[in-house]
Amino acid sequence: CTTSIASADTIDLNIVSGNPGGTYYYIGAAIASILSQKLPDVEVTTTATTGSPLENGTYTSRSTDTMGIFTLDGAYTAMKGDASRGFREPLTNLGMLVGGHELLLYAITLKDSGIKSHGDVKGKKIGIPVLGNTAYYQTVALLEEYGLKENKDYKSYPMTYAEQTDALKDGAIDVAYTGGGIPQAHAMELSTTKDVLFLSIDEDKIEVLEKKHPYWWISQIPANTYRGQDYPVNVFTSQVCLFANLGMDEELAYKITKTICESAAELKQIHIEAGKYSADTTKPLYESPVVPFHPGALKYYNEIWGK
Repeated sequence: CTTSIASADTIDLNIVSGNPGGTYYYIGAAIASILSQKLPDVEVTTTATTGSPLENGTYTSRSTDTMGIFTLDGAYTAMKGDASRGFREPLTNLGMLVGGHELLLYAITLKDSGIKSHGDVKGKKIGIPVLGNTAYYQTVALLEEYGLKENKDYKSYPMTYAEQTDALKDGAIDVAYTGGGIPQAHAMELSTTKDVLFLSIDEDKIEVLEKKHPYWWISQIPANTYRGQDYPVNVFTSQVCLFANLGMDEELAYKITKTICESAAELKQIHIEAGKYSADTTKPLYESPVVPFHPGALKYYNEIWGK
């Protein structure tokens, strides 16, 4: 079954995004709004999910009317059928539409907790993203580099980002590990309402982490992004993209890709991270593909870059 532009008076599409209040969710809503405004006879909605590649990738693979926002490394492991990431079989029917924003792994604690480094998490209780979420795997990999094993050297509690925010405020956890862009709604709320400390990856860990995990890299949250954060913060980073089912009609995928890329300025006005879903962001992935593009998206990029 494929989505056909002429199959109905109105084409109803859905974008599976992320936790309500999180960056994914706002980006999904922004893209849905722009597409609904600019594409005649197309109505796009967004649906809140955990934001994990497992959930969003699976939803996208099951329906030609669904697009999904998830990480590049998540798509790669989905297409490989990486059982350790929860993929019992490869999801071979996914194709990239547009490259997007960076996903940063935040680690936030209260200033009076006594925790100054990721290494200080030993013996502590942490909020961790839901299993299957890229930020979950980043958290576990990061703490392993500090010699800490999950549920042996620290106790982890899978939570949504909103639940982590409340748990940190209430003292139920010592550190919140959450994913997001810049700004991140929950990080903003915590830094506004509490005196918090953002944990930074130590310089001597960066090279080995990037070597072990080449699909991630270390970037920085600039100083003074949040209240009381007067220092740059080194964080694990991955790229988030918009994907579609390969069964989506090629011309429809072309129009969606073209509309998003040509609306980057308007998307940025809705949410700063949404503006990163653009041709410029996608070009490095087009020149050195990590995963396949949807044929409709590839048609657009071939047009603008002359292949």
